[in-house]
Amino acid sequence: MLRRLSQRQVLENLSNEWETTLAREWLEAIRSITSAVVLKDLIAELERGNLEAATRMLDISPERFARFEAGIVQAYHSGGVATVNGMPALRDPSGNRVTFSWGVRNLPAEAVMRQHAVGLVDGIVDEQLASVRNVMAEGLARGQNPRQTALDLVGKINRRTGFREGGLIGLTPSQAQTLDKIYAGLRAGAAQAMRDYLGYALRDKRFDGHVRRALEQGGSVPADAVDRIVTAYSNRALKYRADNLALTETNIALTQAKNDAFQQQIDAGKLEAGYVVKTWGRSISKENRADHLAMVGQTVPFNQLFTLPDGTQCTGPHDPNLPAHHLVGCKCPPPDVTIDFTAQALRRYQARVGE
Repeated sequence: MLRRLSQRQVLENLSNEWETTLAREWLEAIRSITSAVVLKDLIAELERGNLEAATRMLDISPERFARFEAGIVQAYHSGGVATVNGMPALRDPSGNRVTFSWGVRNLPAEAVMRQHAVGLVDGIVDEQLASVRNVMAEGLARGQNPRQTALDLVGKINRRTGFREGGLIGLTPSQAQTLDKIYAGLRAGAAQAMRDYLGYALRDKRFDGHVRRALEQGGSVPADAVDRIVTAYSNRALKYRADNLALTETNIALTQAKNDAFQQQIDAGKLEAGYVVKTWGRSISKENRADHLAMVGQTVPFNQLFTLPDGTQCTGPHDPNLPAHHLVGCKCPPPDVTIDFTAQALRRYQARVGE
């Protein structure tokens, strides 16, 4: 006999599916940028010192992320449908079944999610353009070979896959700085930089032997090994960012959908807000934010805000208005929503019979 999945289990399954999809679409967007580059033309613009032309040539634009952006909205709708499908059966005082539904034409609610997705992509594009200009300007200032600057940005072609890898495009500014530190430190034989590298969680441990030998011998890491180390780190950092973005955005979309699904039923008069409460749940994953763990089990009326220990107020985990330190990478589940159907039905019955 098949066991009916709980609403939380359904949303967890959806989360896994959409995390995979969004990570893939984001990586494809980055790949579309680096694969479209004509390296010799990019080098030519860098040789002329025409950084704006070189930047335009990379075509880092919102259109590149269109499928990623659309995926966030699609995840939102799938979450809304799953939420209403999981709502328990309810009958009104006349005995008629109350049908819960997800309004796919709920334009105000959808517009909020679309605007969130647009703002996210616009921010990524602005970040990447600024990072690219910075790398180009620094390369020009220190007299670096334009070809090396171009390869730093877009990476080299992996002859096995046919795609470029190991570049800075797609990385956060912090990740790009770490990559530059690794490259410079290992090439120069800087002992502290090499020790730091051996502590990086995203490093490829297969190359640790090269770094340890250089430390023991007081020398630098061979240039060809440095290139492989940097490429491997860049690939892992890019995948880490993709996974973290996908996790965060999937959780935002599904949680917002769940909230909006209940709000739709309240607005339609099918539920009464006074009989709906939400509870901050505990994740089976490793959520180590102390402020979030302190919230587990706290319950508030559906239309009220939770207050975190640091004073931050929110609709619950994954509220898109939360600051980054509460939002990014959070693994808390969406709030558990409970409806007191008995009390609601009794109040409506009493209202109908005039008691």
